[in-house]
Amino acid sequence: MAKVIRIILVVLLFFCLVLVRAFEYDLFYDPFLSYFESDHLSKPMPDVEYVKLFFSYLFRFILNSGISFLILRIAFPGRAFLKTIMSFYAISFLILSILFFSLIVSKIEIGYLLPFYLRRFIIHPIFIIVLFPFVYILKKRYRFNLD
Repeated sequence: MAKVIRIILVVLLFFCLVLVRAFEYDLFYDPFLSYFESDHLSKPMPDVEYVKLFFSYLFRFILNSGISFLILRIAFPGRAFLKTIMSFYAISFLILSILFFSLIVSKIEIGYLLPFYLRRFIIHPIFIIVLFPFVYILKKRYRFNLD
């Protein structure tokens, strides 16, 4: 695939990530969206349907991870790192969701920052910010063959 086409596709995929964020109220069930935007320090945590919230977060994580994975796949067309990246995303979701849901289900009051940031890692494509430069450095600086 030509380099210009790959760049255009990567930009379009980043735009898709922006669209997921722009339509988050319409696409996903998340009572914490409005909770953390308001004065969450003085309000109790909202009532949550845990199963619905879990599947909403899972859907959003898969959507963001899939787009992020496509970005990496198009930008770096080799196949050597695909299983590693997919495993990283799966293990990350598992660990983050266990921690987040154990905090909100058990109503552990250790402050709001930990659940807030765990939730951010689940629902936002933060890992692409780390993985894209990491794979680029592997390929360019260390001449790592990604094919």
